[in-house]
Amino acid sequence: MFHPGANAAAAAAALQKRQATSPSPSSLPSSGSSSTAASTTTTSAATAPTRTIAPTLPSPFANGTYAVFISVSTCSTPTSGASLCPPLVMYVSTSASQPLPGPGQDPKVVQAVTSQEGLIQFTAYTTKDIFFSLQAPTLTGTWTGDWAVEVGASSQGYVQGYQSSQGLVLDDTDDTNASFLTHNFTAVPTFKVYLVNSTSLPVGLTQSLCAIEVIQPVPLTKTNMIVTQTNRTSNLDGSMGRLILPPVPTFEEYGQRRQVLIQALTPGTAYTAFFITDVLNQAGAEAMYAMTPFKTKRHDNCVLITDLQFCQEVAYAVPITPQSTLTGGEANSTDIKHFYDDFTSNLMDNFQKVLDQYDCSKSQYSLIRDCTDCERAYRRWLCSVSIPRCTDVEDITDPNNTGYSAEVQAALESPDPSVNPYLIDRTTGPVVVERNTNTSRGAISQLSQNPLMNPGDYGEVLPCIDLCFDVVQSCPNFLQFTCPVKNMAGNYARMNAVGFQCNGLGVVPVPSSAASWLRQGLGKLQRVVAAVAVAAVIGAVG
Repeated sequence: MFHPGANAAAAAAALQKRQATSPSPSSLPSSGSSSTAASTTTTSAATAPTRTIAPTLPSPFANGTYAVFISVSTCSTPTSGASLCPPLVMYVSTSASQPLPGPGQDPKVVQAVTSQEGLIQFTAYTTKDIFFSLQAPTLTGTWTGDWAVEVGASSQGYVQGYQSSQGLVLDDTDDTNASFLTHNFTAVPTFKVYLVNSTSLPVGLTQSLCAIEVIQPVPLTKTNMIVTQTNRTSNLDGSMGRLILPPVPTFEEYGQRRQVLIQALTPGTAYTAFFITDVLNQAGAEAMYAMTPFKTKRHDNCVLITDLQFCQEVAYAVPITPQSTLTGGEANSTDIKHFYDDFTSNLMDNFQKVLDQYDCSKSQYSLIRDCTDCERAYRRWLCSVSIPRCTDVEDITDPNNTGYSAEVQAALESPDPSVNPYLIDRTTGPVVVERNTNTSRGAISQLSQNPLMNPGDYGEVLPCIDLCFDVVQSCPNFLQFTCPVKNMAGNYARMNAVGFQCNGLGVVPVPSSAASWLRQGLGKLQRVVAAVAVAAVIGAVG
């Protein structure tokens, strides 16, 4: 029982989150046996930590009603081989006529809430006592181990909250490192990251913080996690259906981010990262975000680079000479960044000379775009085609890397002039293509004489064609910039609803309506790349 009103000071002093355990799988209270009290001291188990929360006096609404947020985290369950243990059920009553809520009772008085992935969250509104109980499922067969739960009740919010969005957005990995962006925060809270081998995930308990702590009691530390501030964008930026690419991020619109680099990982291993934050203005409460699964690459000819000076959105693996063949067995990441960044920056100089012929300060070529948008769009496109995104060569044959269907391929190759190539659906085209030192493009093809630029065989994650469309949409027409339509394979890929994603450098996950209009409208335009400097740039990176 929890009483939010009478003797508020005493109730607040007892308002703590504690852990409850049972000696056997069947000993949690069932219907009519007893109620689980949020303020009752219970036995603590060594397998899951107990947290105590600073008491806070509950505050009623204007009508005298209290909101009480109840959370129940399942820390561990009985096990039976690979069988999934059924979840707990919480029964809640706000009526003194039903102080022992359980199954089979009047649903108008007693509400049942089933645990989802190890977490129960329920908000009760009342002016009186709240009664709730937990019922363990009936288990048949051979089961070993105990139930362990953490129960929290608060008038401010859930003691353990859960957010369905990812708190860590994966940028990319190489064979021993992984880079992420944090969720967008208006005020960055204190956070911690737990890293679990995906083969050790608590099945059915992935939304329970204490279940994660049973498997991995200690979060990552500065020894293997580097956190820096960044304002670069991610695929979560922008509004789907409104923007093709987000603008340069501002605090007012995008909040604050942190870049998280996790090091010393094992090649070819699947991990799952859990992002946990303190809840602002709610002492002792924590929020878990949706888990982020990822896998390190198998080979060492892809290396992760971030924080480039010119190509600021680049945060992915790039092809290099296999590190195991280099002197010392490791490449200098600073040298690698300079090779790629300087090469791309020099190409941008050619484009800038052409754009400077247009008087951007006095002439207006668009009601919604200007030369700043043009430079941004061109820079992102240039970075994506000059700095190849590297992945394991095995990903080429991965089932998620689907190629064009036979019908689409036939339509693309059709000599029929009535077939409009711009209206052909190519969303199922391949995203990863095979490359090697001799067939690479961009910086690799221009710097093959450099000892770091001999990657051998690797897979390239193709740039999103939307990056090219954005240049056409953002730049003056006199530049005559065009995007390929047929024979896109090996040069660009389209964004897919499922499967591998193309290299977007901030492209929103779903093409916008403006992009769709642009793709169709381009079918009526007959542009030729006439500017010599622009042609030289495209030739250098194509």
